Amino acid sequence: MNMANITNAGRIAETCLAKLQLALGPGMAVRLDPRAEHLNIGPNPHLRLNVETRPRIATRNQALHLILQLQTMAGEVIIFTEWVPDLVADEFRKAGIFFADAQGNAFIRKPPQVVLDIRGKKPDRTPKAEPGKLIEPTGLKIIHYLLTYPQGAGNALRVIAEEAGVALGTAHAVMKELQRGQWLLPAAGDKRRFGDFKGLVELFVRGYALKLRPACVIARYKHKLRAPHEIIDKFAERLKGMEGHWAVTGGMAARQMTQYLEPDNVTLFIDEQARAMLKDEPLLRDDANGNVILLNLFGHAAIAERPHNPWPLTTPLLVYAELLEAGGARDTETAKMIYDQFIEPTIPHGK
Repeated sequence: MNMANITNAGRIAETCLAKLQLALGPGMAVRLDPRAEHLNIGPNPHLRLNVETRPRIATRNQALHLILQLQTMAGEVIIFTEWVPDLVADEFRKAGIFFADAQGNAFIRKPPQVVLDIRGKKPDRTPKAEPGKLIEPTGLKIIHYLLTYPQGAGNALRVIAEEAGVALGTAHAVMKELQRGQWLLPAAGDKRRFGDFKGLVELFVRGYALKLRPACVIARYKHKLRAPHEIIDKFAERLKGMEGHWAVTGGMAARQMTQYLEPDNVTLFIDEQARAMLKDEPLLRDDANGNVILLNLFGHAAIAERPHNPWPLTTPLLVYAELLEAGGARDTETAKMIYDQFIEPTIPHGK
């Protein structure tokens, strides 16, 4: 967990613990071990759960990401957080992930020891927007670059700004914020290393749904062709020679990477030049329920270096985030494959 959030996480854990004890009643003891790693509920034989504390879980995408991560852990898990919104709670229940929040909502289903499902409790006030630039589109572009090219964490600010597609002043502010939050730590030779790589992936997934993707959406369209690979081939023909101006993401990119998913839709990142080329595409028309989604390509760093694919693809991190955006069972299953095969191997050891 991001070290800057430890104090806040401790406060959240204490509040969740008190709410959980209140819900279970005095006859069912609830004890958190001194290191806050395990929760014990009830008399012997007690129910023992691993504890994961998250200050904020704001999107369904983040919930799906957490589910995929927690399902690989040994033992059963309970999540403590400030508030679990209904959409997030639904995903946790379906996946059998236990949770308790500071508002009094809780889900634990472990008969005969504990069966608890409390829902509908909301904060008195809408949670405030997070301060700083990390969750804003420009901050997320830099985070995407750092997570995709971990060796770039030690680069000069000018290089990071150029590669991420942001202004130098923005890069300076974002990198300072990453260091203040201990997402990045000092390293030898005035370099930087990651403090919490996996936590930063989770932050990016949440931010992608909240801010980056909405800022990139151009529109949704209906293409007269129905087969996704035929649609992309048609686009590739029209955009021939425009290297670095467009890339496939989401389901069709995952299909190329895993040979597993067979999506119905096509999602492309395109820049202004590619957009101009597609503007008069006769087979494409506006349709809010169409089979083509176009997103603004926010920088060259969004395109993966995989030249053996028939089409340019976005980075595995963007493919992963877009699959979680789709959120279907097969999408999520494929997202796990993308994470395991293409993201996990890039994580610096122990991060």
